[in-house]
Amino acid sequence: MATDSAAPSPARLTHLFEPRSIALIGASDRSNWSHRIVDGLRVIGYDGALHYVNPKGGEAHGQPLVRSVTDIEETPDLAFVMVPASAVLEAMRDIARAGITSAIVLSSGFAELGDEGRRAQEELRALAAEHGITVLGPNALGYVNTDARVALKPFPPGEPLRSGSIAVVSQSGNVTVQLLNMARSFDIGVSLAVSTGNEMDVRIADVVDFLVDHEATRVITVFTEAFPDPHAFLAACRRARAAGKLVVCLKAGRSEAAARAALAHTGSLVGNDAVIDAFLRSAGVVRVSSLEDLLVVADTFAHTGPIDGAMALLTISGGTCDIVADAAEDIGLELAELAGETVTELKQVLPELAAAQNPLDVTGAAVTDATLMARTLAVVARDPGVGVVLVAQEMDHQAENLAWGREALERLSAEAAAAACPAILANTTVRYVNERVREIRAAAAAPTVFGGVSRILPAIAAIGEWTTRAVSTEAEEFTIDIGSITAPRQGTWSEATSRALLESAGVPVVPAVVAASPAAAAAAAADWEGRVALKVVSDDIVHKSDVGGVALDIAPDEVEDAATTLLRRVSAAVPDATIDGVLVTPMREPGVDLLVGVIHEAGWGHVLAVGLGGIWAEVFGDVQRIALPASPAQFEAALRRLRAWPLLDGVRGAEPVDLSALVEILSRIAALAVSLGDDMAAVEVNPLRARGTQIEALDAAVVWNG
Repeated sequence: MATDSAAPSPARLTHLFEPRSIALIGASDRSNWSHRIVDGLRVIGYDGALHYVNPKGGEAHGQPLVRSVTDIEETPDLAFVMVPASAVLEAMRDIARAGITSAIVLSSGFAELGDEGRRAQEELRALAAEHGITVLGPNALGYVNTDARVALKPFPPGEPLRSGSIAVVSQSGNVTVQLLNMARSFDIGVSLAVSTGNEMDVRIADVVDFLVDHEATRVITVFTEAFPDPHAFLAACRRARAAGKLVVCLKAGRSEAAARAALAHTGSLVGNDAVIDAFLRSAGVVRVSSLEDLLVVADTFAHTGPIDGAMALLTISGGTCDIVADAAEDIGLELAELAGETVTELKQVLPELAAAQNPLDVTGAAVTDATLMARTLAVVARDPGVGVVLVAQEMDHQAENLAWGREALERLSAEAAAAACPAILANTTVRYVNERVREIRAAAAAPTVFGGVSRILPAIAAIGEWTTRAVSTEAEEFTIDIGSITAPRQGTWSEATSRALLESAGVPVVPAVVAASPAAAAAAAADWEGRVALKVVSDDIVHKSDVGGVALDIAPDEVEDAATTLLRRVSAAVPDATIDGVLVTPMREPGVDLLVGVIHEAGWGHVLAVGLGGIWAEVFGDVQRIALPASPAQFEAALRRLRAWPLLDGVRGAEPVDLSALVEILSRIAALAVSLGDDMAAVEVNPLRARGTQIEALDAAVVWNG
């Protein structure tokens, strides 16, 4: 588990990840780990000084052993500790005496084992902190830094690991190894791959922050099961976004928080995983659900960078065109509508049988003309409506045995490099990359992306959305004065009390009167023209309709009888509830009913959820969640992402909702909830009725923790 100690500085992490001399503590010919680490350093070509340390002395790996790191003449930059857990503390004391400032602790047997292990880890942490030693681990499999040619991680034989711009950061050592194996098998370039283990000192957040300034890294992939310090991680991700670096995250261990001191609707719509998702999104993180997609998105971005515009597909298969068209529609990926000038120019390049459209089947003529695909790419990439071109054709594999394939790949790669927009090459399906194909790709500088089109299309969609996503967390600042509201901050506030709070924040609320008796309710109703709604007022009742506490569309002359019947129903259903009266409000014309709820998640912060009102948000799963604070642009973008957006936009001639007014109201509800502090469990407006320029809260409640 991470501690509250200060994060290691970038300079200290540079010593950790770019050592020019290393002490291997626990080196032994009898240790499998020792052999694997030494072999990894040899395979990657580490050219720094290596020192072999073992208290028993003797020889290992053909080199003499020193009994202590204090016996090494020049202080190493880094100590790699691979001794039993019981010997780690003494090894760390030896490291401190030698003045070594960076260490990796491979050894397990600490916090992951329970209370005794946590105590041992805390003792180790205190010792390291006292002497200013930056520690990766314990229970960490180390790292591979391809640029610095350091491999302090098991490096099994097989395909070579190519240097590239993708960083891998993972709490799990085995997941790091699997991602590296995938990268090796499919020729994906990696810059730095780090396993953080127990995160006693160096956390994922620290590594991400380091990688923001790491010149070789363009994309940061993250696998984690938990976020011990969410704010540090989010801050690092925002720095990465500002630097134009993409962070792709696979968060395992999803769960909806079933027990939450919030309203049923808001609580069920904003569970723990949804909170995390909203905050990751707010920090510019792209979230995926598989290890394969983690690398596909990263590899795609490594070749394209930001994608601003629609996609065009070039292939020699009509079937692939159909597959891509269907998939694009399913995932909401925009396919470019080719401009007239582009179509005219394509007709001069393509065979007569080819249709100049997108997706574009160049036809089998590309198999006989090695220049055809490249010439087609040149035309399509100039189209102002095209933001990225995907070429799906296995020319790199054809190039292994055919001169045509090599020429086609070389010309296409050169054209892609010169294109006005990003252009990438892909296999139609996932294919293993052998050594000869790797060599051909490298010689042609081919922008080939791992994954096959079915995985690359969602990656392109995610990168395009990331490119245009608003990540500002600037919110309108205003204070909410609730001094006149004297209700205690506990339990659930009645609608009457909650309404007053909303009004103080400038949120429009339907007029209402709290009537102490049925007769008073009838008198209040007489002040309005038309029919009214009646609701029970009680801090003990959250869901009024569940206990018969709501009566709608009541004529003025029927109010007293309806109020009497309502109070009897509620008293029978909830005999112990304290009832303060009946809330009388005028009925409103139908409109679009929205649920707007804000909850507070410990460790993360406040999240606003918006969707169709009542049960519809749950039934259809059409909910958008925004981490707070948020800008008006973020609220507007969330509303536009709703599948119900056409209802707000005036579908089939209906009057559209005043979007700027709706965004302003969401901003005010959000600011109110944040100003209430961390002891607020939920603020819920359900429904918020929107009809043209008239937007009003028709019902509301506030729930407090404790």
